[in-house]
Amino acid sequence: MIAFGVFISVAKLRENLHVSAGRAPLVVNVSGGQWWWEIDTYEIAMGQEVESCVKTEDVIHGMDIYAPDMTLVAQVQAMPGYTSKLAHTSDKPGTYQFLCMEFCGIAHHDMVNEFDLLEASQWLMQHSKLKRARKKTHTLL
Repeated sequence: MIAFGVFISVAKLRENLHVSAGRAPLVVNVSGGQWWWEIDTYEIAMGQEVESCVKTEDVIHGMDIYAPDMTLVAQVQAMPGYTSKLAHTSDKPGTYQFLCMEFCGIAHHDMVNEFDLLEASQWLMQHSKLKRARKKTHTLL
């Protein structure tokens, strides 16, 4: 019976061995400190898988991501000297907020930052304009 189970497991694994994983997640670096969040992108395409790499150098922060209607999307702890990774995907366009949910000092309530989740076509249009502008600036230098 055990041999049969092993055989079926191996057969199933070999079946999916060459399946494409799809597009890679967008890596977003998030740094927290008393009393701010800094992120390296402010626009994300709807449906894009995001891997947030969250770190801090001072105290523990609780980073929560809220949708435009203030429903909780995801949360992770930011700890000094450690990078926490958080995978999330959203499908509602709008402005999302990062909020600190771990009391970290007197101005804890100011730890807010945001990013916009755009329709994929709108995101592509804005980023293709940005690429053309960068290319034009690069050729002028």
